[in-house]
Amino acid sequence: MPIATLSRKSISSKQKSPKPYKFTINHLKKMYEAGIFKPEEKIELINGETYKMTPIGFRHMKTVDKLNKILNSLISQENLPYVVSIQNPIKIDSKNLLYPDIAIYPEEIYKKEDIPKIKDAVLIIEISDTTLDYDREVKLPVYAKGKAREVWIINLKDNILEKYTQPSKKLFKSIHIYQKKEKIKIFNEKIELSEILNS
Repeated sequence: MPIATLSRKSISSKQKSPKPYKFTINHLKKMYEAGIFKPEEKIELINGETYKMTPIGFRHMKTVDKLNKILNSLISQENLPYVVSIQNPIKIDSKNLLYPDIAIYPEEIYKKEDIPKIKDAVLIIEISDTTLDYDREVKLPVYAKGKAREVWIINLKDNILEKYTQPSKKLFKSIHIYQKKEKIKIFNEKIELSEILNS
């Protein structure tokens, strides 16, 4: 009995490349509920793929605390209608959930019941040491896609501040580098970068 054979053409026309499964924020919530991730673990969701955040170092922690104190002081002194959010979730859509080190929002953000969107933030700040490549190459395009108004990467490796504005698709059209001897403007005030980068 003859054995049926398939031509190369017929095989290739039926075969499809495997595609990665894309998760959503609801999937992530269910994974926490099922115990797949521990409650204290922060899992970022980028284009439907999960990324476990690494524990932060002591200098990273000090920089977050110092910036939080400086920003809240400026807001309080000027009686400005903003709030500072520390390492809390922010999103574009159901497949992108990030945890920036710091995000500043108009205070009415708390009237919303849903997770804030990237475009809601006045300023997003990432403190980067061991995570510098990840913050630049993975997270920054998501912030641009989400139309972030302004993003700072506090680059602890090189002791500089990278300021990104004017988002367009997955890029920022404007990038400005500040050295630690310089000042950066926010809320009509100027912050001495040496106070942050010497931490």
